[in-house]
Amino acid sequence: MGVVVTGAIEAEQMLLNVDSNAKRRALAAVIAGAKEIQEMAIRMAPIDHGNLEEAIKVDEGGSGRDAETGRFKRKEVTVYVDSSMPVPERPGKTVGDYAYEIHEHLEPKGPWQLGERSREKQEGRDVIVGGGYLERALDALKDKIINEVAAAMRD
Repeated sequence: MGVVVTGAIEAEQMLLNVDSNAKRRALAAVIAGAKEIQEMAIRMAPIDHGNLEEAIKVDEGGSGRDAETGRFKRKEVTVYVDSSMPVPERPGKTVGDYAYEIHEHLEPKGPWQLGERSREKQEGRDVIVGGGYLERALDALKDKIINEVAAAMRD
């Protein structure tokens, strides 16, 4: 008695395509989520001249093949402050000269008080302007983004 299996190669290819499509949809959801975090962090960031808002960026790098092993590297999506961005109003200074201090020490995260322009920005906002803007943006959106990535994997 024998068994005949037909379509095994086609079934395997279909499963590989499903996996590839799910990964692509999940990555798109992660990138969209990172852009939402960026937008919220910009809304939450304190303002002096606007340089900090402009320095909040998304990096979609981290993919491709590793030069040493030839293996595919994990895709990484990062929301960050470009600390090397110049501050035109202060020649020789960069956003990095103050971004960390503002993030860690400005209210609501720390004891420093908001400046006049940041208080003006706060008026009428549905988010709190001030320190901890990156962490607070992530905290506000992480559950939504996780659900969207999970949905992209299921669809």
